[in-house]
Parts: sequence; C-alpha cells; structure tokens
Amino acid sequence: MRRLLTGILAALILLTLAACGSEKTDAGNDGKEEDSATVNGVVNCMGDFLVLLTDDGTYQVFDFGEDVDQGRLEEGDSVTVTYTGELGSEDPVPVAVSVEKTDAV
Repeated sequence: MRRLLTGILAALILLTLAACGSEKTDAGNDGKEEDSATVNGVVNCMGDFLVLLTDDGTYQVFDFGEDVDQGRLEEGDSVTVTYTGELGSEDPVPVAVSVEKTDAV
C-alpha cells in the first residue's frame, strides 16, 4: 500500500511540474499577423530605415515593410506611419507597413 501511495504522489508531482513548464501559445495567431498602430510625425531621415520625429517630439526608428513606397517620401514630409512592433524597441525595430503623407498644419 505504501508503494502505491508513493507512486501516485510521484505521478502527481511529475504532472504538476510538466504543466508549469509548458509554453502558452496562441493557436489563432501563427505570428504571421501582428497588431498594428499608427503614429504621426515628420520624416527626419531616410535610408535603409526611416527616422521619424513624432508629434510629441521623440525620434522613432522604423524598418521599411515590403509594401512601403520609399520613392514617394522626402525628408520633411508630414506623414502617418502604420507600424507593427513596439515603439522604442531596438530588438526588433518596429516595421513601417504603411506610410501616408498628411497635410502639415
């Protein structure tokens, strides 16, 4: 009887530890589509990446997404940037998925 109880307790401990070690995954999101957000500002610098001076006075760096037409943009343009990722993050840098010119006010 003592061995049976010891075996059951050992199995319960293993199940508890196995549940603690499992990673949480989102079955509906395979990482292909991220939440996006927008920010307004002025194009400060362009090259391999976009540096934006936002309306609140901070500089934000963005990588260009595949669908962004860089040829339409010039330094000094007022724009609205739709991006994925987190502003201020350096690893990974947010990705601009859309950059639209706006009228400067």
